[in-house]
Amino acid sequence: MTPSDVFISAITLMEINYGMLLNPERTAKIRLVMEDFLDSITILPLREREANEAAKIRTILKAQGTPIGAYDLLIAATAKVHYLTVVTSNVKEFERVPELNVVNWRTK
Repeated sequence: MTPSDVFISAITLMEINYGMLLNPERTAKIRLVMEDFLDSITILPLREREANEAAKIRTILKAQGTPIGAYDLLIAATAKVHYLTVVTSNVKEFERVPELNVVNWRTK
């Protein structure tokens, strides 16, 4: 896999940046690596298609009584719109989303 094969949503970027801001000491050790990584991959914006897909997913999950968090909902919608696989350790949350490919990075 090369960096051109890696995509993250703008929501994921926000979560990465939030985590780095919460822990500046640890961030200092990995800042350059993270900057290089983020510069080498594609960051997918949240646009109308993703928002519409998120609304569909949210409606389905609410009807099933199995909602997921707002950020994960937006990440899932972005992945579905772009026919991508979500790579996460939070499989229980994402596997509720119909027709979403999910891989647990801790077990692969």
